[in-house]
Amino acid sequence: MKDIAYFKKLAHQLMFDLSDDEAKDIMNEFETLTEQLKLLEKIDTANVEEMVYPFEDETSFLREDVVTNVISQQDALANVKNSTEGHFVVPKVVK
Repeated sequence: MKDIAYFKKLAHQLMFDLSDDEAKDIMNEFETLTEQLKLLEKIDTANVEEMVYPFEDETSFLREDVVTNVISQQDALANVKNSTEGHFVVPKVVK
């Protein structure tokens, strides 16, 4: 069984800090998950055939693409604050 110190150390290795309450909550969730996994391990799958696809018949109910409600590039850029060469210009979000 893991203790609070284990989860705080793991969080620190992942470069964030946990309060004692947060670590305790994670520890309790971990115990619940461990118990659920133990229940799954008890299921007898000896005579179960492996599956590649979860359904007997493939499901390919995708509709055909039909072009509708097309707007012009000029209309698409009508309310844009900043555009260049027909493209939206947005602030850089990655440093």
